[in-house]
Amino acid sequence: MHKCIQFDIQALEPLKLGKFERDSNNEYSYSYIPGSVVKGAVAWGLVEEKGFVPKEILNGSSIFYNAYPLLDGNPAIPMMQGYMGDKQEIRSNKDNVRVVHSFNRKIENSIPLNNYEFVVKDAENEKLLLGYNPGKIENLHINKKDALNDSSKLKMFRYEAIRKGECFRAYIRVPEEHYDDIVKILSKDYIYFGGSRGSGYGKCRVTGIKEVSAVCLYESDLDIKEDLYIYFLSDAILYYDGKVNTYIPENELKEMLGIEGKCEYVESYSGLGVAASYNTLYRTNTVCYTAVLKGSVIKYRVEGKINPDRIKKLASEGVGLRREDGYGQIAVLGKIQDDMVVSRYRKNDIVEKSDIELTDEDKRVVNMILCNIFKTRSKLQIEKMVIELLKDVNRPQESLQSQIGKLLNIFQNGFYQTEDDFRKYLNEYLEHIRKKKGKAVWHKLYDFTVANTLDKFRSERLSIQKMLEDFVQNKFNSVFREIENIVNKGITLGIYKYPVESQKAQVLHNLKMDFFISFFEYCLRMKEKEVIS
Repeated sequence: MHKCIQFDIQALEPLKLGKFERDSNNEYSYSYIPGSVVKGAVAWGLVEEKGFVPKEILNGSSIFYNAYPLLDGNPAIPMMQGYMGDKQEIRSNKDNVRVVHSFNRKIENSIPLNNYEFVVKDAENEKLLLGYNPGKIENLHINKKDALNDSSKLKMFRYEAIRKGECFRAYIRVPEEHYDDIVKILSKDYIYFGGSRGSGYGKCRVTGIKEVSAVCLYESDLDIKEDLYIYFLSDAILYYDGKVNTYIPENELKEMLGIEGKCEYVESYSGLGVAASYNTLYRTNTVCYTAVLKGSVIKYRVEGKINPDRIKKLASEGVGLRREDGYGQIAVLGKIQDDMVVSRYRKNDIVEKSDIELTDEDKRVVNMILCNIFKTRSKLQIEKMVIELLKDVNRPQESLQSQIGKLLNIFQNGFYQTEDDFRKYLNEYLEHIRKKKGKAVWHKLYDFTVANTLDKFRSERLSIQKMLEDFVQNKFNSVFREIENIVNKGITLGIYKYPVESQKAQVLHNLKMDFFISFFEYCLRMKEKEVIS
């Protein structure tokens, strides 16, 4: 007899759950807690308590399921692959995306939705899925152990880890005689999962420990008549007939479900990865297998009614190798839900209170950092604005390059003058052009126009002449309003913001100067009659 334990895990420290994929300077982490990691933590606890690990824990009699994210008390599951949505909505990472499954029908201009690793069903709307990706961090470390006798081996490397504060729902299926021992281990104040415990990783708190009648990550359909789908709720090593398969062979599936009629593989939407464990004693990976990734779905066509008890048994036992480590968990479905909406799950970040008080020097450094970030971002925004303006340009018939070059030099040197002095100087220069005999240059500045489509509610053509006059007279036009919006938005970090009210006027003036410099520089790069596209 077996008993099933359900419990929740809260990460008090980042969790380093190393993947097989890595390079010389980076080690990557799973975004969930694999069953093998849960198994290792329990085995270590049993050694501390009893001095040994019972064979029933290690020989496959017990099953340690993957621990997936827990969202507002609801356990998430891997998102089923094959859902397709509008290309623009997915690439723009919209909060809500309508999807259909590629097995059912196709839609034009669609691509697979791979934005989320996990989903959870909305409690009120069965057509709504909430997508979620657990938060991760990256920390730099220095390897000193291998450099004790050889400094050339000293190197830096990066650990990827799940951020602290994430919660997971886990299950264990154990022989009845070991139930109490495992509950005792899980009931400790703290338990460690994953690697690098000595470097500040892995500390967790286990709560909500209780016995459940069975483990069911996703309800299987019991009334299957024609189409049959295998939905993989974890990675699976499909090792049959002496080789690894990318789907369950028809003859194996017929035997598992007792299908008397035809069973035919139709198609699949799946991904492949590597399944490998790690031997700490020998510091190496064990045998590596190709595995079908969680979220994959395979379609079969069957004849004849399938016994519901056989479906329950297959969904409970799983398929393939290493089921005791959480591999091979599946759901058997008769149809796939369609016309779904996938919405981004909003999780409030954990904010820890701190008694740290910043000194005046600390505040000055914070403001300086914010200022530098704002300058970099605003420069990019100004350049994008200029490029948009120059997509639709009307140029005078005669060349204006020489005059644009002079204006560029004036604005570049204007940063060495006060705002009032520069406006006065520029106004005198424009007045000189205006009163010049023939007014040829003045008319050219008027004829050189761009179409401003930055304002969604109003589109207008602006000439260089008007923009210069508005600048001198401190008037607003649609371009200057966009620049003012950049200033008002600023950049915020907690209670700190740049620019503050007392700085906005000067920052706005500087951004207008940057705009004209960038605008004239792009104009000089353009050939006569050329338009930026």
